[in-house]
Amino acid sequence: MEPVEIAAGRFQLRPWNEHDVDVVAGALADGEIVHRPPEPEDEDPRAWLAERERRWATGEGPSFAVMDAVTGEVHGHVALWKVVPKWRSAEVGYWTLKSARGRGVARHGVGALTRWAFGALDLHRLELRHTVANTASCAVANASGYALEGVLRGCLTGFGEEFADVHLHARLATDV
Repeated sequence: MEPVEIAAGRFQLRPWNEHDVDVVAGALADGEIVHRPPEPEDEDPRAWLAERERRWATGEGPSFAVMDAVTGEVHGHVALWKVVPKWRSAEVGYWTLKSARGRGVARHGVGALTRWAFGALDLHRLELRHTVANTASCAVANASGYALEGVLRGCLTGFGEEFADVHLHARLATDV
Protein backbone atom coordinates (compact mmCIF):
# COMPACT_ATOMS: atom_id res chain seq x y z
CA MET A 1 0.00 0.00 0.00
CA GLU A 2 1.36 3.37 -1.00
CA PRO A 3 1.35 5.99 1.81
CA VAL A 4 -0.97 8.95 1.25
CA GLU A 5 -1.81 12.25 2.91
CA ILE A 6 -5.39 13.20 3.73
CA ALA A 7 -6.64 16.78 3.96
CA ALA A 8 -9.18 17.06 6.75
CA GLY A 9 -10.00 20.73 7.23
CA ARG A 10 -8.02 22.27 10.07
CA PHE A 11 -6.10 19.02 10.50
CA GLN A 12 -4.20 16.95 8.00
CA LEU A 13 -3.25 13.28 8.17
CA ARG A 14 0.15 12.28 6.88
CA PRO A 15 2.32 9.19 7.24
CA TRP A 16 4.78 9.25 10.12
CA ASN A 17 8.43 9.88 9.22
CA GLU A 18 11.85 9.89 10.87
CA HIS A 19 11.52 13.61 11.72
CA ASP A 20 8.74 12.71 14.17
CA VAL A 21 11.01 10.83 16.59
CA ASP A 22 10.70 13.43 19.38
CA VAL A 23 6.90 13.54 19.11
CA VAL A 24 6.70 9.75 19.25
CA ALA A 25 9.13 9.63 22.20
CA GLY A 26 6.84 11.98 24.11
CA ALA A 27 3.76 9.90 23.28
CA LEU A 28 5.44 6.64 24.28
CA ALA A 29 6.43 8.19 27.60
CA ASP A 30 2.91 9.54 28.30
CA GLY A 31 1.33 7.23 30.87
CA GLU A 32 -2.15 8.37 29.85
CA ILE A 33 -1.74 6.93 26.34
CA VAL A 34 -2.35 3.21 26.38
CA HIS A 35 -0.75 1.47 23.42
CA ARG A 36 -2.93 -1.46 22.59
CA PRO A 37 -1.82 -4.05 22.10
CA PRO A 38 1.47 -3.32 23.86
CA GLU A 39 4.27 -4.10 21.42
CA PRO A 40 8.05 -4.34 21.78
CA GLU A 41 8.61 -1.18 19.72
CA ASP A 42 6.60 0.83 22.25
CA GLU A 43 9.84 1.38 24.18
CA ASP A 44 11.82 2.83 21.26
CA PRO A 45 10.48 5.70 19.12
CA ARG A 46 12.67 4.80 16.12
CA ALA A 47 11.43 1.20 16.24
CA TRP A 48 7.85 2.49 16.56
CA LEU A 49 8.29 4.63 13.45
CA ALA A 50 9.90 1.75 11.54
CA GLU A 51 6.95 -0.48 12.44
CA ARG A 52 4.50 2.13 11.11
CA GLU A 53 6.47 2.22 7.83
CA ARG A 54 6.46 -1.58 7.64
CA ARG A 55 2.70 -1.72 8.17
CA TRP A 56 2.15 0.72 5.31
CA ALA A 57 4.36 -1.38 3.03
CA THR A 58 2.59 -4.64 3.86
CA GLY A 59 -0.93 -3.21 3.92
CA GLU A 60 -1.38 -4.39 7.51
CA GLY A 61 -2.33 -1.00 8.78
CA PRO A 62 -1.91 2.55 7.52
CA SER A 63 -0.87 4.93 10.27
CA PHE A 64 -1.04 8.72 10.28
CA ALA A 65 0.25 11.67 12.25
CA VAL A 66 -2.61 14.12 12.81
CA MET A 67 -1.19 17.59 12.35
CA ASP A 68 -2.35 21.17 12.30
CA ALA A 69 -2.96 22.02 8.63
CA VAL A 70 -1.47 25.50 9.04
CA THR A 71 1.48 25.07 11.40
CA GLY A 72 2.34 21.42 10.67
CA GLU A 73 2.55 20.69 14.41
CA VAL A 74 1.71 17.06 15.19
CA HIS A 75 -1.09 16.64 17.72
CA GLY A 76 -1.96 12.95 17.54
CA HIS A 77 -2.15 9.63 15.78
CA VAL A 78 -4.80 7.61 13.95
CA ALA A 79 -4.38 4.20 12.39
CA LEU A 80 -6.06 1.17 11.01
CA TRP A 81 -4.87 -2.20 12.21
CA LYS A 82 -6.07 -5.76 11.90
CA VAL A 83 -6.99 -4.90 8.31
CA VAL A 84 -8.65 -7.94 6.73
CA PRO A 85 -9.30 -7.23 3.03
CA LYS A 86 -11.26 -10.49 2.60
CA TRP A 87 -13.75 -9.36 5.25
CA ARG A 88 -13.41 -5.66 4.29
CA SER A 89 -12.85 -4.82 7.95
CA ALA A 90 -10.32 -3.21 10.27
CA GLU A 91 -9.92 -1.71 13.72
CA VAL A 92 -9.33 1.97 14.38
CA GLY A 93 -6.78 3.17 16.91
CA TYR A 94 -5.78 6.67 17.95
CA TRP A 95 -4.17 8.83 20.59
CA THR A 96 -3.79 12.55 21.22
CA LEU A 97 -0.79 14.30 22.72
CA LYS A 98 -1.40 15.85 26.13
CA SER A 99 -0.89 19.39 24.81
CA ALA A 100 -3.70 18.93 22.26
CA ARG A 101 -6.34 17.05 24.26
CA GLY A 102 -9.83 18.53 24.29
CA ARG A 103 -9.40 20.26 20.92
CA GLY A 104 -11.14 17.76 18.65
CA VAL A 105 -7.95 16.20 17.29
CA ALA A 106 -9.06 12.59 17.78
CA ARG A 107 -12.57 13.23 16.48
CA HIS A 108 -11.28 14.94 13.34
CA GLY A 109 -8.59 12.31 12.81
CA VAL A 110 -10.96 9.38 13.28
CA GLY A 111 -13.52 11.03 10.98
CA ALA A 112 -11.01 11.57 8.17
CA LEU A 113 -9.55 8.08 8.57
CA THR A 114 -13.05 6.56 8.51
CA ARG A 115 -14.06 8.35 5.30
CA TRP A 116 -10.79 7.34 3.65
CA ALA A 117 -11.08 3.70 4.76
CA PHE A 118 -14.61 3.38 3.39
CA GLY A 119 -13.83 5.26 0.18
CA ALA A 120 -10.25 4.52 -0.84
CA LEU A 121 -9.89 1.08 0.74
CA ASP A 122 -13.49 -0.05 0.15
CA LEU A 123 -13.79 -1.37 3.69
CA HIS A 124 -17.26 -2.20 4.99
CA ARG A 125 -16.86 -2.42 8.79
CA LEU A 126 -14.60 -0.53 11.17
CA GLU A 127 -14.39 -1.38 14.86
CA LEU A 128 -13.22 0.90 17.64
CA ARG A 129 -12.50 -0.42 21.13
CA HIS A 130 -11.65 1.36 24.36
CA THR A 131 -11.76 0.53 28.04
CA VAL A 132 -15.11 1.26 29.65
CA ALA A 133 -13.38 3.70 32.00
CA ASN A 134 -12.06 5.78 29.07
CA THR A 135 -14.95 8.21 28.74
CA ALA A 136 -12.98 10.53 26.42
CA SER A 137 -12.55 7.71 23.88
CA CYS A 138 -16.23 6.85 24.22
CA ALA A 139 -17.08 10.45 23.35
CA VAL A 140 -14.78 10.32 20.30
CA ALA A 141 -16.40 7.07 19.12
CA ASN A 142 -19.92 8.46 19.53
CA ALA A 143 -19.08 11.80 17.87
CA SER A 144 -17.48 9.91 14.96
CA GLY A 145 -20.62 7.87 14.31
CA TYR A 146 -19.44 4.60 15.82
CA ALA A 147 -22.41 2.85 17.44
CA LEU A 148 -21.86 1.14 20.77
CA GLU A 149 -22.44 -2.57 20.15
CA GLY A 150 -21.66 -3.92 23.59
CA VAL A 151 -19.22 -4.61 26.38
CA LEU A 152 -16.45 -7.18 26.04
CA ARG A 153 -15.92 -8.35 29.60
CA GLY A 154 -12.35 -8.91 30.79
CA CYS A 155 -11.09 -8.35 27.27
CA LEU A 156 -7.82 -6.46 27.67
CA THR A 157 -4.74 -6.71 29.77
CA GLY A 158 -1.92 -4.20 29.86
CA PHE A 159 -3.51 -2.19 32.63
CA GLY A 160 -1.42 -3.49 35.50
CA GLU A 161 -2.32 -7.08 36.27
CA GLU A 162 -6.04 -6.57 35.81
CA PHE A 163 -8.22 -7.42 32.88
CA ALA A 164 -10.34 -4.51 31.69
CA ASP A 165 -13.84 -4.42 30.26
CA VAL A 166 -14.01 -2.84 26.83
CA HIS A 167 -16.67 -1.01 24.85
CA LEU A 168 -16.98 -2.26 21.28
CA HIS A 169 -18.13 0.40 18.84
CA ALA A 170 -18.50 -0.11 15.11
CA ARG A 171 -19.38 1.79 12.00
CA LEU A 172 -20.43 0.39 8.64
CA ALA A 173 -19.88 1.97 5.25
CA THR A 174 -23.68 1.94 4.88
CA ASP A 175 -24.24 3.96 8.07
CA VAL A 176 -25.45 7.48 7.44
